[in-house]
Parts: sequence; C-alpha cells; structure tokens
Amino acid sequence: MSASPTSVAGRLPAWRLVAYAAPTLALQTMMVPLLLYLPPTYYSAEVGLGLGAVGLAFMLGRIFEAFSDPLIGALSDRTTSRFGPRRPWMAVGVPFAVVAAGFLVLPDPGASAGYLLGALLAFYLAWTMVFIPHQSWGGELSADYHERTRIAGFRETGAFLGYLLAAVVPLAYWTGLKGVAAPSFAQIVQSIGALFAVTLPLAVLACFAFVPAAKRGEAERPPSWGELYAILRRNRPFLRLASAYFIDRLAMGVYFAAQPLLISVAFGMMDHLLTIALVNTIAAACFAPLWIGVARRLGKHRTYVVANLVTMLSYALLFIVQPGDLWLVLVANAVMGCGNGGTMITPPAMAADTVDYDEMKSGFAQMGGHMAFLAFVFKAGMALGVAIGLPFIGLFGFDGAGGTPSQTALLGIRLCASWLPIVMLVPPILLMWQFPLDARRHGVIRKWLARRQKSPGALCAG
Repeated sequence: MSASPTSVAGRLPAWRLVAYAAPTLALQTMMVPLLLYLPPTYYSAEVGLGLGAVGLAFMLGRIFEAFSDPLIGALSDRTTSRFGPRRPWMAVGVPFAVVAAGFLVLPDPGASAGYLLGALLAFYLAWTMVFIPHQSWGGELSADYHERTRIAGFRETGAFLGYLLAAVVPLAYWTGLKGVAAPSFAQIVQSIGALFAVTLPLAVLACFAFVPAAKRGEAERPPSWGELYAILRRNRPFLRLASAYFIDRLAMGVYFAAQPLLISVAFGMMDHLLTIALVNTIAAACFAPLWIGVARRLGKHRTYVVANLVTMLSYALLFIVQPGDLWLVLVANAVMGCGNGGTMITPPAMAADTVDYDEMKSGFAQMGGHMAFLAFVFKAGMALGVAIGLPFIGLFGFDGAGGTPSQTALLGIRLCASWLPIVMLVPPILLMWQFPLDARRHGVIRKWLARRQKSPGALCAG
C-alpha cells in the first residue's frame, strides 16, 4: 500500500498561490510563437523552409510529446529527494528550456529542417520537464475538493497573463521604444524568446522559495511502468474526463484553424487582430475568479459544462457577424475568453481528484502520470483540430490563393469557426454532466485514504 503525499492543509494564502502560478505565466509566453508565428510564418517566410518541411517537423514534435509527457510525469512520480519529487525536474529543465528556446527563435539564415526538428525536440522535452512536474505539484498542494479548483484557478490565470504578455511586450518594445511601426515576425518571436529567458528562471525561483514541496511517504513504492499505463484502463473517471477534454480541445483546435481566415478574409478586420486577441485574453484572466466561485456552488464537472455552453454561445455569435461589426466580434471574443477560463481551470482540478480515486483502487498516487496524460490530451486535441479544420474549409472551395473568395468559401470559414465546434462540444457536455466524482464522493475517498494511511494493513483497495 502507498501513502499519499503530504498535503498542505487548509486554505493557502493568495500570495503563495501567486508564487505557485508564476512558472505557468513564463511557460505560456512561448506557446504564443509556437502556435501562431513559428510554423506558418517565421520558419517558412523568413527562414526559408518549405511549408511541408515545417509542418512535418512540428508533427514529429507532437508525436515525440506523446512519449515524453508520460515519461517525465512517471519519472517525477518515482523521484525521491529532500527537495520533494517535483523540484529537481523543474530545476534541471529551466536552463535547458532557456537554451533550447534560444536555438528555436534565433536560427541561422537558411537553417535546415533538421535544425528546426532538433531545436523543437529539445525545447519540448525541456518545457515538459518544467510543466508536468509543476502541474502535478499543484494537485498535491491540497487534498480539498474546492481548494484544488482555487489552485488551478490561480495557475490558469497565470497562463492567460502569459499569453497577454507575449502579445503586449513585443509591441511595447518594438513600437513604443524602438519606433518600429510594423515589427517583423523575427522581431516579435525573438522578443518573446528574450521575455521567456528572463521570466522562467525568476518565476521558478519564486515558486521554490514560497511554495512548500509535497512530501512522499517513506513506505511508498513507486509504480511500475505497466502500472503507469494501467491508469487508462482502471481509472474510469479519469478516462471519461480525458475523453471529454480531448473532444473540447479538438473543437478549439478547429476554431483556431479558421480564426485567422475568419478575421482577415470573412470579416476584413486584419488591422484589429491584436485588439481582438487582447480582448479574448483579458476576458479569460478577468473571469477566471468567477469560475472558482461557480465551481464551489455547482461542482467542478457542472461548472465545466456551463463553461462549454458559454463557449458555444461565443461561436454562435461569430456566425452572425457581418463585415464592419467590430463591436460584435469583441463581444464574442470576450464571451469566448470567459468560457475558456472555465474549461482551462476545471479539468486539471478534476484530474487531481481522479488521482485520489486511482490511489484508492491501485494503492499508488500517480499525480505526475495523470497530469502528463491530461497535458498530452490537450496538445493532441489542439493539433488534430487544425488538421480537421483546414481540410473542412477546403471542402467549400477555399484554396488560400489570392483573389476574392466565393460566398461558398466564406460560408465554409464561418461554419468551421462556429457550428462545427458547437456540434463537437455536445459530447463533452453529455459526458461530464453526470461525472461521478463530486465533492461528496471525493470527501468519502479522502477519508478512506486517510484511514488507510494510519492503518496500512487494515484496508485493501476496492
């Protein structure tokens, strides 16, 4: 039998949770260039690689993460040190992530596809060494059902602020300080890389200084590799959550595939792209505390459902936007940011609860393994969503070439950004409305685990 990691009892002070969330802010700044700038523009338009080579490199990087995420999660679960199981991995990952980011955003002119792939794999591995242990650490800070939502709320608010900094800092530096009217993609990407290199070490140091490490019981035996992957077979609540989360991230990936075309081609609002993105991100950060309160009233699973319904409303609003309706686009993006806040906060908090259920069933507390699988679901859903969205738009005759697109092509863009993701969000809502781990049942599980920890031989896993 295993002993649960020692949790920090009671309500954690806000300043401590700010310190805990700081690494997420730094980590997510680099997600902006990885998702928006590096694949379609920087490495193709400015470095000179073909789109096919760039796409293949990023696809191989995602496949690599399918193996590296669970590996790092499991290794951090198996780590024992006087600094706790998560800190050593983060400490090693930080310098590697900074160096790998430098190679990624500062390629030599004419860099090869092999250079891009090598830099991507190095960065993804180093980023995972920080991200997965940090995510797992948050699930171990408290065993309380509602406090875990609050911890996730602080962390995801940090993520939204990271996105915001990645959008604002390049413009403030190049336009405000340097007087560059239209910064190039190279300038934007490199300034974000510099921001990442400065903020990540400082953020991780603050986290180490002010956040207590979870301690693993001395008698706990680390799970075997077979027991790691058995999570997906035996932990039915987690499998249900991961399935719903995969489909909802798939829907978001479909939307992101269409979003640049929706704003620039269908709406003719390319000049307002930054404003629209800022409204979305600011709304997500501002409304994040709201979802913590809603979860306390409705439970995490039904809060997740409500957040998805809010996101569906934003997609529906975008379908009725006409060229020139900037105000309606901003309203829709504010609503979307609000919904996104809820769907980002609740899944990690629910995943932490399923770890307790899995420990009751198996005898092992595999927080790192669960968080790694959840992180992979997030990335895979977003990536596959793009692979679905672009061909869907192509079915309506949009080929990306110059000229005025047909009305049918414009309809395809609108449907891909609205009704297709709306339909895709129906299964997650149905899956999660009757999710079995609510506050009452989780409380029963925690009491059972506490009794077993006091008398390891008295109870057996059910």
